[in-house]
Amino acid sequence: MSSQPYLGITGPVNVQETQALCQEFYAAGYSMGSPHIPMLGFLVSHKTLNGQPTANRRYPLVNTLPDLLEAADGQVLTMIHYNSKELETLSFQVAKIFAGIYEPGLCRAIQLNIPWPDISQVGNIKQQHPDMQVVIQLSSKAVEDKTPIKIAQEVKAYGDSISYVLIDPSGGRGIPFDLESSVEIYFELKNNCPDLTIGFAGGFTGENAASRLKDILQQVRKSNFCIDAEGGLRDKITSDYGDDLLNLDKVRGYLRSASLVIK
Repeated sequence: MSSQPYLGITGPVNVQETQALCQEFYAAGYSMGSPHIPMLGFLVSHKTLNGQPTANRRYPLVNTLPDLLEAADGQVLTMIHYNSKELETLSFQVAKIFAGIYEPGLCRAIQLNIPWPDISQVGNIKQQHPDMQVVIQLSSKAVEDKTPIKIAQEVKAYGDSISYVLIDPSGGRGIPFDLESSVEIYFELKNNCPDLTIGFAGGFTGENAASRLKDILQQVRKSNFCIDAEGGLRDKITSDYGDDLLNLDKVRGYLRSASLVIK
């Protein structure tokens, strides 16, 4: 059975932001009982997991994750978005992240922001955490020089270890995705992996969410897909990637705009 489609926001870094985002989801009509459930993505990297500093303001201190997840209070799907270059020990790293948060049910979902993580490592993650929902991110690097058919075949090789695929060429940079090429990938994924829930990300804002969702719906003819927003909901401090702050007014606009098309 396919996993529930979600409408996501990635990048809260403290309890106050987490609680505020949960309130905004509720105000826009999204709940764990709605057709599209609300999702909050919490960013973790191999650096932050090991206590190393980062200038990227979107990453919470890893030791605060339990408090942030508790603040969500079951109102949303909580998801760790993880990136690492240490690929041979990926399942060990994931086990380290989820120690203390998986068993209590604070979080049982992870998005792997890693181009084509090793199939055996993803299988190990699922074996160690049977209820984990795993998302494979199809970044621009992951799909580079690959046809939609090839992409779908490589996704299919993960089998039952994954629950979602996110078509995300932007990678949190707020760059709008190309609808035509993303829809081609979507249809090949649906043909090869009918039980996977598929999502789109890249450049969603309060100004364009409704129109972009209408365009997607016109192409795919079904509303059971996910979307996620990150960079388009933030105010830049400098031009450096991640040197920005969450803007709740932009969040509110995004959720209200999306709710005009999907619930």
